Amino acid sequence: MHVPLDHHSRTPVYLQIKQAVLEAIREGRLAPGARLPATREWARQLGVNRSTVAMAYDELLADGVVESFVGRGTFVARQKLAEVARLDERAARRTPARKMVWEGMFSERAQSPVVESLLDLYQVSTLRDVISFSGSFPDAASFPTREFRNSLHFAERTLGDEIYRYGPVAGYERLREYLAQRMRESGSEVTAENIIVTSGSQQALDLIARALISPGDTVAIENPTYPGAMTAFALAGARLLPIPVDEDGLCVDVLENVLKVQRPKLVYVVPSFQNPTGACLSWERRRRLLALAREHNLPIVEDDYGSHLRFDGDALPHLKALDDTEHVIYVSNFSKSLLPGLRIGWCAAARPVIARLTAFKQNNDITTSPLLQAALWDFCRRKRYEAHLEKIRPIYRARRDLMLRRLAEDFPAETVWTQPAGGLFLWVTLPPSLDATELLYQVRQQGVVFSRGRLFYSDNPKRNTLRLSYGHVTLEQIERGMRVIGTTAKAMLGRATGRTAERFHSQTVPLV
Repeated sequence: MHVPLDHHSRTPVYLQIKQAVLEAIREGRLAPGARLPATREWARQLGVNRSTVAMAYDELLADGVVESFVGRGTFVARQKLAEVARLDERAARRTPARKMVWEGMFSERAQSPVVESLLDLYQVSTLRDVISFSGSFPDAASFPTREFRNSLHFAERTLGDEIYRYGPVAGYERLREYLAQRMRESGSEVTAENIIVTSGSQQALDLIARALISPGDTVAIENPTYPGAMTAFALAGARLLPIPVDEDGLCVDVLENVLKVQRPKLVYVVPSFQNPTGACLSWERRRRLLALAREHNLPIVEDDYGSHLRFDGDALPHLKALDDTEHVIYVSNFSKSLLPGLRIGWCAAARPVIARLTAFKQNNDITTSPLLQAALWDFCRRKRYEAHLEKIRPIYRARRDLMLRRLAEDFPAETVWTQPAGGLFLWVTLPPSLDATELLYQVRQQGVVFSRGRLFYSDNPKRNTLRLSYGHVTLEQIERGMRVIGTTAKAMLGRATGRTAERFHSQTVPLV
């Protein structure tokens, strides 16, 4: 459907799209029950953001002009055309209130590609009524809600009004002491003074970026990697320096060669069950990375979202546990292994670093909830956290194993994938002729979604990659969802192969 857009008009683009749909309905070009184009498809045709088309659809939904069904799409409502005409008539009689035109008002940072990628990732991961292999959520069915509620009651009874006041900016002291003790048991030489409690690990990354990065600085970062880290550093003004990842994690030899000609301000790494690939940085590479850090006075930001979610093989030491020169800034959280709604993470680093992070946190949100921190401390001191980990590890192992079997049985023969020993993700590389964006569009119509791999790259994105999360899906959902993705990928590959053969045949000159 053609929509002539006037980007210089005072009428926002999304309202122009809405009016074009209403006009097409009134003129009979869109009959009741007709399917409207998918938002992504139409946004691509019109040359606008997908959110702009989505806003137009939301307006039409609110007016009752269209109906939306998960997995099927958006359709013209089955109502009389006269009702649509009356809707237009009422709108014409009403004195239009001039809405704020936000397009063009956002800063360059807010319109950067990394922010757009985060919006895309968020939209997919929060879809309802679908089988979602997107997002990084733990298993909701295994949440220890009753036990944690008991800890909340304990905190209220024993600490009284104290937990309803502003708490220490660096965090509840007993929780910091517990975290320090836990890290010491893993080999890290830290005390409570080396720890700041944050509102999730994302806040820790944001504070680190603000404290260490000046505009124009370079940050060495895994490629692919966690989009939230890319965003934190990019919005602080950093230039991202991509370092490839293989089955043994960050390619430290590539970083070593880079350090001969460039001086990044820091290096960001996820050593255990890397997000998105699931790879683990090998023992030898961990030691070599620390040696490079000492040699070049290079800070390392170690993001440890899930080393405690290992269910195969022997545990590897944290970089922080191997660090005796305070080069490592360690970041972790309880979101991926316990209750994501707690939004409690922490950062362990040298005291001068913690002091700066504390100052920035004071300006950011003053403090993380004292009530939740106190309840978490009680939950952990009663050994309930360890018991919860013992419960969920075999659950995740079973889901990973089933996902691996379905990959082997349902996906095209040329597909390759990682086999993580823990964590929440595995990484899939489809045959080169397939596009994960097109695959997502196809399976979305069947009620299944995943994360496209291109969202995790800071440079040279691979369009035939995708990340699958098994943390929050049931075995039944894995069976059905993986079969949908695999069979759809095979069908797409068959069509692509047929087109290639057809082109080859048309270009062949018969011998006579």
